[in-house]
Amino acid sequence: MANVQSAIITPVLAAGSTANPYLYSINITQKLCSPACADNPPVFVPQYSVVGISSLGGNMYVATVRVQGLISYVPCGKTSCCAKTQPLSQTFTIPFVSETAPLNVEVTIVGSVVNEIATSACQSCSRTFVSETPLSVNIVTEAATAGN
Repeated sequence: MANVQSAIITPVLAAGSTANPYLYSINITQKLCSPACADNPPVFVPQYSVVGISSLGGNMYVATVRVQGLISYVPCGKTSCCAKTQPLSQTFTIPFVSETAPLNVEVTIVGSVVNEIATSACQSCSRTFVSETPLSVNIVTEAATAGN
């Protein structure tokens, strides 16, 4: 597969999510190699894992998270026997504040992943794949584990 563009991954803190664990909506926008029909959304079952935590100074930190999976879709004008797959494996960051140095950050999908093909008005096909994942981000600190 030649020159697959990187996805645009945007974590958005859910309104009202003010205490640990935090709820984020992870928006992934990926250009597909071939146009796909908007009425036949791709199948994408993402897996998320934390690959690192970095201090930004003070009580500000950033978690580096990897998302990976296969985007399976049917190109426009093709039958289901000609489905294509496009891998996605990319890291992104989620900033957070913690009064105590974090030992670990745990991420968990907490709802349904929604996959769509984004099209302009009057178009039935597009190369723009969009996925939304509700993700719980739990900051584990020494204080949180002391009683266990």
